[in-house]
Amino acid sequence: MRTTRWAATAAAVTLALAGCSSGGGDDDGGTDGGTDGGGGGTVHLGLEQDVDTLLPMDSNVGDNISVLDVVYDGLVRYDPETTEPYNYVAESVESDDNKVWTITIKPDLTFQNGEPVDANAFARAWNYAAYGPNAMANNYFFERIEGYDAMQGEVDDDGNVVTEPTAEELSGLAVKDDLTLEVTLTAPFAGFSTMLGYTGFFPIAQACLDDIETCATQPIGNGPFQVDEWQQGISLTASRWDEYTLDETPAYDTIEWTEYAGEENWPDFQAGILDVAFPPPAEQAAAAADPSLQERYLESPGAALTYLAFPLYKEGPWQDIEVRKALSMAIDRQGIIDALMPGQRVPADSWVVPDGVPGGEPGTCEWCSFDPDAAKAALDAAGGWPDGETLTIHLGQDETEEALFKAVGDSIQETLGIAYELDPTPDYFARRGARDFDGAFRANWFPDYPLNENYLAPVYASGDEKNGNTNFGYYGEEFEAAVAAGDQSASLDEAIGHYQDAEAALAQDFPTAPLFFSVNSYYFSERLSNVVLDPFSGEPKLRLLEVSDDM
Repeated sequence: MRTTRWAATAAAVTLALAGCSSGGGDDDGGTDGGTDGGGGGTVHLGLEQDVDTLLPMDSNVGDNISVLDVVYDGLVRYDPETTEPYNYVAESVESDDNKVWTITIKPDLTFQNGEPVDANAFARAWNYAAYGPNAMANNYFFERIEGYDAMQGEVDDDGNVVTEPTAEELSGLAVKDDLTLEVTLTAPFAGFSTMLGYTGFFPIAQACLDDIETCATQPIGNGPFQVDEWQQGISLTASRWDEYTLDETPAYDTIEWTEYAGEENWPDFQAGILDVAFPPPAEQAAAAADPSLQERYLESPGAALTYLAFPLYKEGPWQDIEVRKALSMAIDRQGIIDALMPGQRVPADSWVVPDGVPGGEPGTCEWCSFDPDAAKAALDAAGGWPDGETLTIHLGQDETEEALFKAVGDSIQETLGIAYELDPTPDYFARRGARDFDGAFRANWFPDYPLNENYLAPVYASGDEKNGNTNFGYYGEEFEAAVAAGDQSASLDEAIGHYQDAEAALAQDFPTAPLFFSVNSYYFSERLSNVVLDPFSGEPKLRLLEVSDDM
């Protein structure tokens, strides 16, 4: 199964919120990413998730990535308008066969402690991330590189070591010289260079690996900002690194993040303490009616997909596709959005965000439209819902998501007469990875890099016909074949077409029901200008912000 085998939390991360780093540009085709010098000033932001590490190989949620995007630089970055990758730390990323890749790194780059950013810096970071016992959240990103399986080992359900890894380094990584890294994949993959801007592929200083615990809270980056102080759960401050030499240098000196529980940052934004925020549902109508706020409102299409998943690994009504279709068509997606989250979500009718990444198309989901009559007919075709059985919907503990999925349950109950209950649980990800759900469950996918494959293979592929993929128990022969054909394509354009075929196969098998795509939206203070939202994370592009003065 497609899973990291050393920790339950790592086993579940393939569906945790994640996102790519992205940015402006340089001579390789990106857009202008900032200025060459500091203009003074401080940007005041909020962190709303429980950020517990700043190790790139262990960070796969939005707030961690937002911080790391200015503390570290990757081999490539992504254009905020087109989402296309362009070389940044990499001078070039080349392959003749899409299996053996040669990465050439720009000369004279250093970490913030003076160590060189060279081929060894990437090799040691990737090896550390790929070694199973380290239980890094981004471990699975390295499974395409030769030698990954030998680095995993296995543990049983109680956490006891069953087999030790037989290797500590990826055999497919070869440092050819100080600035050249050769990467050999287990099979051709045309999209490999597209992946390299993701956080998990960032380099690491040797001093970090020598004291990994300290580095998790005091990172030694190679980006334009360095962390000054992090009082976990309270605040994080980063300042401009004066020795930074690449192009994308923000035009201000300091970033101060304040950590909040949930959506409690709106009052501080109204008081002028924060520069960027979005109101909780109860405050949205008032904000939308405020002319001065509307002048400082920014909205763009999002890339995150929320969907209803089914435990195909267990016996029950989920095994019948007609039941899955019925539940999906019973959900009034637009009505739920209008009632609870106007302007923040749009109904999803595909498994890949339309027009947001190469290969994304609208309308691939035939059974994602609200159609009560068709829903009832599908349920009748399945023989109805089991008598006396309650539909359980499992999800994490989050006030907004609980309200959203209560509305989903209400819509199903009103349309089909199926009683339901919500099961919000604090150990949601561990339970999902352990296949501990008896009913449908809330899931969310956030793309790590701009390619339609990223919405499909990491989420649904397994190569395991008997057990299916970890989180759903899904296996589709046509889906797996189309993904494999995409991976082995000679060109990225050809690969994208095969991945579209994979989505079409997924649509016919219908293991999950897409519900909502995100909408990126923020209000910002009068101090800020050139506010651009990352097309993936939805967060402001910190390297592009301009600050008029300090508070």
